[in-house]
Amino acid sequence: MASLTLAPVAQAASADVRLRLARKPVRAALIDLALQAEVSLGGNLDACRGESPAIVGRMSLEAALARMLAQSGCGFEILDRRTIMVRRARAASESARLPAPTAAPVRHPEAHATIGEVVITAQRYPNLPGRTPAAISALASQALSHDRASSLADIGFQVAGLTTTNLGPGRDKILLRGLSDGAFTGLTQSIVALYLDEVPVTYNAPDPDLRLADIERVEVMRGPQGTLYGGGAIGGVVRLATRKPDLDTMSAEVLAGGSVTGGGGAGGELEGVVNLPLVTGKLALRAVGYRERSAGYIDNPALGLNNVNTSDRNGARLSLRAVLSPAWQATAVVNHQSLRNRDTQYGVSRLGPMTRDNAVREPHDNSFDQGSLTVTGDGRWGRVTGSVSRLGHDFSSRYDATARAGLFGQAAGPAVFDDARQTDLTVGEITYAMPTGRRFHGLVGGFLSSTQTRQKSTLAPYPAGGASYAESRVDDIREAAVYGEGTWELPWNFSATLGLRWFDYRYDISSDLIQGAKARAFKGHGDENGFSPKVLLSYAPSASLLAYLQLSEGYRPGGFNTGGRLDGGPPPSRYEADQLWNYEAGIKLRAFDERLRLRAALFFAQWRSIQSDQYRPDGLGYTVNVGDGDNDGLEVEADWRASERLDLRFALLLNRPDVSRLSLDQTAAENAGLAGISSGSANFTADYHRPLAWGPTLRLRAQVAHTGGARLSLDETAGRRMDSYTTTALSAALEGGRWTLTAYVDNPFDSHANTFAFGNPFAPRADEAITPQRPRTAGFRLQARF
Repeated sequence: MASLTLAPVAQAASADVRLRLARKPVRAALIDLALQAEVSLGGNLDACRGESPAIVGRMSLEAALARMLAQSGCGFEILDRRTIMVRRARAASESARLPAPTAAPVRHPEAHATIGEVVITAQRYPNLPGRTPAAISALASQALSHDRASSLADIGFQVAGLTTTNLGPGRDKILLRGLSDGAFTGLTQSIVALYLDEVPVTYNAPDPDLRLADIERVEVMRGPQGTLYGGGAIGGVVRLATRKPDLDTMSAEVLAGGSVTGGGGAGGELEGVVNLPLVTGKLALRAVGYRERSAGYIDNPALGLNNVNTSDRNGARLSLRAVLSPAWQATAVVNHQSLRNRDTQYGVSRLGPMTRDNAVREPHDNSFDQGSLTVTGDGRWGRVTGSVSRLGHDFSSRYDATARAGLFGQAAGPAVFDDARQTDLTVGEITYAMPTGRRFHGLVGGFLSSTQTRQKSTLAPYPAGGASYAESRVDDIREAAVYGEGTWELPWNFSATLGLRWFDYRYDISSDLIQGAKARAFKGHGDENGFSPKVLLSYAPSASLLAYLQLSEGYRPGGFNTGGRLDGGPPPSRYEADQLWNYEAGIKLRAFDERLRLRAALFFAQWRSIQSDQYRPDGLGYTVNVGDGDNDGLEVEADWRASERLDLRFALLLNRPDVSRLSLDQTAAENAGLAGISSGSANFTADYHRPLAWGPTLRLRAQVAHTGGARLSLDETAGRRMDSYTTTALSAALEGGRWTLTAYVDNPFDSHANTFAFGNPFAPRADEAITPQRPRTAGFRLQARF
């Protein structure tokens, strides 16, 4: 077979990689190689025929690719150390032999006219976003570094339709594609499932705000994912894939930075990574540690304090990777993070966006501990992944309850409401994916989880005194599920996928509540089971065009309300399960020699019996089925390499979230829109980069993101509007071979728009909360690799 001339870029092949690739179709083998070598793929993988031989050992990318593609009718180019281009072979008369290993590097004239794709595994098997018939985005580690992304909120510049509420670090909700069950976090299961590698890390808790330290990629899959991920994935799935230990090379990385916030204080960050092979090629350890301080900028003159909302985030991760055999390996991971907010980050309208006069401070503590073991096997017979995980997530919040203390029989004076929750989540899951490249392929899986959440809420005088209201609640939740998906490759470039998940939820709720001399005990039990289907039809007439139609369903189990005042509050009541059906048509296109990548989707969602966490007028939370809702919209993402030195990225979401039927106990107006979500958002990034004569590359980056206004809640009388606002960031970096120095300015125009019109459920209704954007912040970062 003829093959392309290999055209490596200088320094692209300076390091060998350890590969363990089973014999399989060439396209699947290329994707596995990209996943193991942490590189991006571009070009026409579908043009490659036949099978790749098994490849085991340490070698250069050139050597591995030459063996894989020798009889495939394809050739390759290595554009840089992170990007491989695969093309159909030229005719034999045009082919040239591979250059000798010592030959001087040759740069192909099209080397900088291509954008590679990072391999994803969100669909339980490796694939490329542009070849996957689903609304998936993926950000590789390089993109995260360029964005200075340390939290999920920071990737909004790059991803269409991903937003987070702005209550504060460790307190926010993740929202996708214009779907929101409300702005608050309470009893309901999250509508976006958050995964760390192969295991879930939330149930009904807010985003733990894990620092994106040593992350290989972030994958965002939109729309309900009930078939593969079960309950709590109504809006989609966000998956953080950590870097795995390198079995051969000892290395280290250090990141240090500092910043100053206008009208606030100073912040800083320090992050370190060490990779240590213990038995070369067999066993390796990777350690990550970090400390971070975010400067405060909210003042409280009533307490004589400035910059009250300073926060600290500290954490560590240890990963141990072991090769068990040529086909099997295991990875054990331990994570810890502690996050402490010294106060909340809202002001009140009568004092200005950066000032408030609470009688007490409102701290928030968030502790995250997780351990997991994942075993994977890969061969001609397919791919098996099994994982077990244990999670402990504890968080506590304090609110100034002075304005509502009298409703609970408390004498006048400062009062606090303390809410502490402890979640223990144990999960086991196993999947088997059939080999791809065949007329029929698919996967099957099994899932078991056990969750216990302990909640203690008290309202008491401050600084000391007996509680006038106290509730202790325990939720025991167990889920079992089996699921599968099968894909049939049909004639004329069509394929059809059917998926189904059977699930069984069982939950036991107990509560003991005391208010003064009164008490109430409650026990409740629920058992819910059913099926979650998925139907997908796709059409791929060429390697550069993919179109699909999809129907999918998501769900969440019901539960019980147990809190509430005993002197007039409502009795314990049950809220029902909710369900969302999503109808979607999408297209993915690569054009102009792959300089342009475009993804677009039209969607319509029908949400029935929407669960929503709300607050009563006395400040206590509860959950209610607010009614039915619909959302339809358009979602677009585009990457364009405008020139060798300029990359542009654009993302857009236009949607119309509506409440079509309200429950009788709600006071909202018809068609008020889903709470906490806007009708549209857009973002744009321009990245200019050019090598300098004296060695490093200069990178200039400008980012703009706009989010439309939204209603805080469905309550007509207390519903508050959040502003539409624009977020901007500018940066300049010098990138050397082993170091990067970056200077940046966030919010250069110093916008104070109200991003979240909520601060404290016990505050007087006249005190309209304003959560401003972080004021103008200037800083630097220095990264070094050893």
